[in-house]
Amino acid sequence: MNFGDALKGNILEFFVEDTGIGIPHEKHQDIFEHFHQVEFTSERQFGGSGLGLSISKAYIEMHGGKIWLKSEMGKGSVFYFTLPFKKTSNHHPAEIQNDSGENKEFKTPIVILIAEDEDFNFILLSEMLSNSNFSVLRAINGFDAVELCRSSKHIDLVLMDIKMPIMDGYKATKKIKKIRPSLPIIAQTAYSADIDKTRAFSSGCSDFVSKPFNKHELISIINRLLIKPHEYNNR
Repeated sequence: MNFGDALKGNILEFFVEDTGIGIPHEKHQDIFEHFHQVEFTSERQFGGSGLGLSISKAYIEMHGGKIWLKSEMGKGSVFYFTLPFKKTSNHHPAEIQNDSGENKEFKTPIVILIAEDEDFNFILLSEMLSNSNFSVLRAINGFDAVELCRSSKHIDLVLMDIKMPIMDGYKATKKIKKIRPSLPIIAQTAYSADIDKTRAFSSGCSDFVSKPFNKHELISIINRLLIKPHEYNNR
């Protein structure tokens, strides 16, 4: 596998090349979309969610880039992605203003527990929340999420992955609600069918977001849950 990058004007272009079996041309767009692995249970026994390229696409586009591939059957594949490039000076930059209006209502940091066993998903969520008045904690499975909520009263909201090892998000949510009934919990999962949403809400989740994440949608839900929780309690 080869890696490379090049500066083209104001764009950095990266590539990753392999010598695998290749990908049929008609599948070039499909591989960037959601897909399910063979394992359907909500308690993941093996690594990987089948969302790597889908989440990579969301992450790259969030930073203003693009991703695509070139591949021939029997000759391997080359994945390309771009990111905007801007030179920095030695001067101290002016304070960056958050012009999106997100979280200006919060006077003190909000502690969010992210229950997520996949490193890349956690990094993506942390990046999305980094410019807001949020402090992030992590649990790598449902059991740890329950124990953190039991031991820490400072957690204001939970982003709960549904498919995790040891204890899935449904079971963890039910246990957390027994400990802290009013704690908002947002289910986050690749499975967005009505039956999945219904099960999440019946387990005690306050809302539901699908992978790959939309930053503005996610922060909007967090704001509404923390500022106007009564609207969700009457759903």
